[in-house]
Parts: sequence; structure tokens; C-alpha cells
Amino acid sequence: ATRVEVTQTTLAPMDVAITKLVHACLLVDVGGTRTLIDPGTFSWQDERFDASMVEGADRILITHEHADHVSVDFLRAALERSNDAVVETTAALQGILAEEGIRAVTEGTPQFTAPHERIPMGPGPQNIGFHVGGVLSHPGDSHSFVETMPILSMPFAAPWGSLTNGADRARLVRPRYVIPIHDWFLSDPGRTFMYRLAAMALDQDGIELVHLADFETVTLSV
Repeated sequence: ATRVEVTQTTLAPMDVAITKLVHACLLVDVGGTRTLIDPGTFSWQDERFDASMVEGADRILITHEHADHVSVDFLRAALERSNDAVVETTAALQGILAEEGIRAVTEGTPQFTAPHERIPMGPGPQNIGFHVGGVLSHPGDSHSFVETMPILSMPFAAPWGSLTNGADRARLVRPRYVIPIHDWFLSDPGRTFMYRLAAMALDQDGIELVHLADFETVTLSV
């Protein structure tokens, strides 16, 4: 596939604060806007999680309909505490949420093509990637995308993927930083081992892996 690089257009450095809220859920603060991505079941059911952690979200982005990426209960709690946030997602999930009385739109935040990888039961659902604030990209459950912002949140551990495939894709699109996500399946020692291997692979291309523990925040300048 042809590699397409999407880079930040502003010249001045921009700080972005990223908090990992279990698995694929991120809270991203950049340019005065707070974005919640993929508020899924694993986050909502974690005993360490409190809904106050997502207070004041300005937008909520959901890559696809699988429960580990969207919990209706989590979504309702986030909306109640939000700054009148708009939910942005796929057309498929838009219809599902409408049945729950939750309005969602299918455009607004810049999106990119990121098809869901095949799962053991067959083809995956409709999936989209999001570019957030011109600095961070979240592909949902995909290793089949060809663009990124300087920070890429990358799923390495999944029933549909592999560490090798994830590292190869990151090296293809060449972000400045990679933040591993989608790792509820791994133990803490497992994460340490897996991400050490990923860091070694990415370092060959000058890409820095930033491993966030659950509920940890990092501030990066891009």
C-alpha cells in the first residue's frame, strides 16, 4: 500500500495530555478541547474507574460498535458530565445508539480509513479512525490504515492482530510517538515484555514508544 503521512501544519509546538482509561479508551486534552475516545466496557467495569475522570468532555469519538469500545452506560455517564459533547461514530453504531435514545453523528472530527480486521467469527464491523486535534490518531481495531498524526495510539494485542503486524504498520506510517492500546488482555508483566519488543522494533525507525499504565497521564509536545 502507498504510505500517506499526515503531519501537523502548525509551526509552534503543541502540548497534548493523554490519559489511558483502560484498554482502548483515551482522554485527550489538546488546544483547550477535551476528547474522550472509545468509552468501552472494560473501562466502565474497572473498579478503579470513576465517571468524574471524564468530566467536561467536549467531544466523544467511538471507532466501532464492539463492547470493549463502547458501553452505553459509560457513554450516558460521560454525556451527563460533558460540555454538551457530540458523539461521533460510524453509521452502523449511530443506528444502534439511536435505539438507546442517544444521538450521534457520522462526521465532524477528521476521520481516516481504518477497516476493522477480520475476527475469529468472520468479518469485523464498520470501523473508522479519528485524527484528534491535529496531533493524535486512533485507528480503533485496525492495522490496515495508511496515515497518522505525530502521535499514534496503536492496538498491538488483539484476537485479530499481532505485535508484529502492529509494529510493521507503525513503522510504515511513521508517527513520532506510539502509545500502545487495546491491551486489557495482557497481564502487567505481559505488557512490559510485549512493549519492550515493540520499542526495540520502532526505535530502528526513530519512533518512540510511550507505554502508559491504566489511568496514567503523559504530556507530549509535538
